[in-house]
Amino acid sequence: MHAEKTDKPKKLVTVIINSRPFELEKDDISFEELVALAFPNGAGDNPQYRVSYRRGHGNKSGTLAAGESVKVKEGMVFDVDVTNRS
Repeated sequence: MHAEKTDKPKKLVTVIINSRPFELEKDDISFEELVALAFPNGAGDNPQYRVSYRRGHGNKSGTLAAGESVKVKEGMVFDVDVTNRS
């Protein structure tokens, strides 16, 4: 007799994005998803963004570029900034 596999709901974790708490599924989050959460209405015409994080897995910190992602962890902190184009 085999038990049917059921998809368990993913665990939610609380992370901080630009000083605001967000509940996310414990999974990867992309540069683009972080920008959308930090600036839901955009940040002007053709902005460029910088994404950094700290308190990641193994207490790691780092930066993300467009197209990259990182695994989220409870209490992780993200800073998403608009940068000046030069």
